[in-house]
Amino acid sequence: MNAKQLFDYIGYFRNLYEHNVLAQTSGFRFCTCSGPGGLQGMLQQFRTANAFFCVDDTCDGRITRQRNGGYFNTRVLMVYLLHRYNIKTMDSYQAALDVCRRLLQQLMSRMIIDEDDLANEMVYLRTDSLRTNELGQYFLNGCTGLYFRVEVNEPVDLTFDASQWT
Repeated sequence: MNAKQLFDYIGYFRNLYEHNVLAQTSGFRFCTCSGPGGLQGMLQQFRTANAFFCVDDTCDGRITRQRNGGYFNTRVLMVYLLHRYNIKTMDSYQAALDVCRRLLQQLMSRMIIDEDDLANEMVYLRTDSLRTNELGQYFLNGCTGLYFRVEVNEPVDLTFDASQWT
């Protein structure tokens, strides 16, 4: 990793999805979306899949100068874990939400392990503060789950290059 190339967070989460036993055995499908209002990746597979591991391909962020004088790009990444259920039974709803909760715990435990390896590549995954929100029973007809947000800090090269200007 270098300061001119951003961390491929979609590839990172795809790799977590592909290697997680619970995600595979529970039938989660990997997809991307563009914000909470644009769950198109999931909706395209809604009739053929029961669970979704959806990574937002847009992020909020900021560039800040750190105490050492270097500039860092901080991006807030968002991942949705969604599971369909039978709307006629509360047990089905609870079971679907519990699967998403267990998957979140497993992802978090892996991200804690990966934090040191990524830091060696100058990508700082902020696992000390992971914000989560559970979605209610009526989020989508017959679908519930949760989403989480995690920050990634990485150096950015803001060296002025006169050849880029006229």
